[in-house]
Formats: sequence, structure tokens, C-alpha cells
Amino acid sequence: MRRVATIIGTTGVGKSQLGVELCKALRGQVINADSMQVYKGLDVITNKMPIHERQGVQHHLMDFLDPEDEYKVTEFKRDATECIEKLSLEQNFPVIVGGTNYYIQSLLWHNMLIKERNEEEQEQRQASSELEALSTADLHAQLQKVDPVMANRWHPSDRRKILRSLQIYHQTGRPQSDIIKEQQEQHDAHGMQARFKSLIFWLYADPMKLNPRLDDRVDKMIETGLFDEIKSLRKRVVDGSVQLPGQDLEKYQRGLWQAIGYKEFDPYFSAIEANDKSDQDLDKIRIECTERMKSATRRYAKRQVQWIRNKLLSIVNKSKDVDIFLLDATDLDAWDTNVRQNAIDIATAFQEDKPLPDATSLGSLATSMLAPLSSSSPSTLDSQTRALTWQKHTCTICRTSNGEPLILYGDLEWKQHFSSRSHRKTLKRRANDAERAKRMKLTENEDTTTADQSSSPPPPPPLSP
Repeated sequence: MRRVATIIGTTGVGKSQLGVELCKALRGQVINADSMQVYKGLDVITNKMPIHERQGVQHHLMDFLDPEDEYKVTEFKRDATECIEKLSLEQNFPVIVGGTNYYIQSLLWHNMLIKERNEEEQEQRQASSELEALSTADLHAQLQKVDPVMANRWHPSDRRKILRSLQIYHQTGRPQSDIIKEQQEQHDAHGMQARFKSLIFWLYADPMKLNPRLDDRVDKMIETGLFDEIKSLRKRVVDGSVQLPGQDLEKYQRGLWQAIGYKEFDPYFSAIEANDKSDQDLDKIRIECTERMKSATRRYAKRQVQWIRNKLLSIVNKSKDVDIFLLDATDLDAWDTNVRQNAIDIATAFQEDKPLPDATSLGSLATSMLAPLSSSSPSTLDSQTRALTWQKHTCTICRTSNGEPLILYGDLEWKQHFSSRSHRKTLKRRANDAERAKRMKLTENEDTTTADQSSSPPPPPPLSP
């Protein structure tokens, strides 16, 4: 079984730097596992490591795809596997670096993806083209017929996921929920089968320290050419040399266009192109878009940690050929001790097939973050299992902006909404309205009674004796 090292963690935590340092120390080469860094150029918006910082270390699966193209996870798995085989034969250590979770998962473990059959590619493309011509509402209605479990799992406006579930149905002839259930049963029965003998380094930084670094990085991206890249892309879209996939929000859900930065600054560049705003208004829009990009970056980092804790750790714990170590990258001044040297020592032992240290020996942070989460917590459930059990809930108390009942997708979302401040305020307001209406009705009844009494003829005088 081939041996590989993988470096994961949030955006902006230093994965690329550690990848280069490991390769320099252990005669390795980097295999990129970032779905945005596969695109040619666009170095700023995709956060590629500058060439001079790579110190001569070769990087594979990076900087080769045109902006209008998409790189499927199945293609990544195929190409990365070939790279690993080639590097291993050449006695080079494969170091996989990136934060695209589904890339990492599909590469390191068997049976984590629904397989695509090459002999049916033409038929699949035709079916996919026909589906993409439909509206999102029609797609959701179709999915409700063929796979109601997944239809209830996805939000009706999440076109990308709905379309993917329908494509899987047309590709395989089976509902995606059935395939997921079957895979889950296999995993439960046989454990998670690793494709390689794998060593995973999880770079982690405390969010209180990481978030300001992420904000600073956005500012630096703007200073070093982010706007030039966005303007160039927009020009290529206008002149037709690059095609945007889909329409409206859908165009930001596929390929390069998912990169944080392009869509966040769309209002700013649209205002510039319209040429109908004052300089003061443009400055205000630019500041708002910058804050939007910073917020999106922080949210993305949070989701990456959630995936590692909620999903990856449970898979690693079921895999006998995969080890994971958390390296504390919170204090950059202590990087050489806490990150670089620890990683080199552990990877050297891994290469030489020597016993690895206990992961908890790297400190209290590693002990707490690598500890299994409570099995009773809904957030710890495998996302594929959740997909089979989540249901659609309707809150008859709360309303959308259109005045329609609020719909929640999933038990967790329902529980969170039920205990939310907005739901409690709505309940209190409804109760107050009901109490007010009750008092008004009582007042009206009293007024009616008084009016009836005052309008009645006076009683006859008493009879004289």
C-alpha cells in the first residue's frame, strides 16, 4: 500500500507553507487538493502560493484548467491517484495539500463516491443537458417523484444539489438515497477502507486569532491584484471568451465562479460598469463588498473545521490505515516548534514505518479537538446518514417575507428554529395579540350590555297600597 501525507485545515492557516517544508525535508512533491487552484492564472483570487515561496518544490494538479471548465471530483481522484503512483515509483513522497473536503475524502478512501460509468458518458451528457434546461422548481418536482428522501433533504432553491441528485438517478437508474444507504451499510459492516497508508496533519488555529489574519489576507489580496483579476474575468465574460455556467445565482455554484471574491464584489463592479454612481457611493459599495468577502471567508473556515470534526474524524476512527495529528498553528511565532518540526518528525517516522507518537501527546488542544464528539449530538451524525433521516418541517407560527408559512429542512434546523429568539418572539407576539383581542371582545360585550340596559324602558312605578 502506497504511503501519502495529507495536510488539511482551514483557509489561511498555513497548509501550503507546511507542504513545502515537508517536501524539502523528506524529498517530496505536492499534489494540490484545492478545487480553485486547478485553474490557470488567477493566482490572487485562488490564493496560490507564489512561485518563489515554493522553493523549487514541484506542485501537481495546479494551474492547468481554463476558467470556463469544471474539474469533477472523479477526475481529481483519477489524476491524483496516478500522481501518487508515479511519485512513489520515483521514490518521491506524495504530500497532498488542500482544503477541498470532498477531494480529500474521495481520494483517501474507497467507495466514497458514486461511480461514473464511462460507457454511458454520452447518454449522461444528454440527460444532464435536458435537466439543466428545466427550472429549479421543475427539477425539484422531478426529484420529489423519483427520490422523495433527497427532495426533502435539499432546499427547493438549491439547484446544484437537486440537479446532482437527479443526475445520479439518471446515471445509475437508482435513487441517490438508496445508494447512500447501501454505502453506509457497507461502511458500518466493513469499516472505512483506505486507499493508501495515510498520515493526516490537521493545521488548526484558534478562531479568535485566525479571523483577524483572514481579514488581513483579504486586504492584502486587494492590494496585490484581486481587482485586476476580477476585471479581467468580467471582460472575458463580456467578450465571450469565457462562458459563465447557468444563470443568476446558479452561475456562482459551479467551477471557478465559486471562489470567494468574485461574487462578493459583483455589486461593486456592476456599479462601476453602469457608471451611474458617485465616487462616494462607489467607495461605500466597495467597503460593503470587502466586508462581505471577509465574512464569507470566516464562514468558510468555520465550515471546514466543522467538516473535519463532524465527518472526517469519524471516518479516520474507522480506518486502521489512517492516522491524524493536530498541529497548533495559533501562534505564528511558535510555528517552527509546534508545526514544522512536529510534522517532520512524525512524517519521518511514518516514512520509515516506525511507531508513531500518541496524537494526544502534542498538547491539550490536540487532546480536546481530536476527542470524539458526543454520539447523541445531531451535528455528529454522518452527513450521508442525515440525508436519509432529515424531514421537511413547516412552522405555522412564523412567516416568510411573502407571508407564507416558514419551511425548515432537517430535524436540526427545526430544533434550532423552535428554540430561536425570533420564534419565541413571534409566539409571544401572537399570544399578546390573542390576549388583546380577547380583552377587546370582553369590552365590546360589556359596552353592548350597558347600551342595551340604557335603551330599555324604565320599570313601571310601584302600585300604591
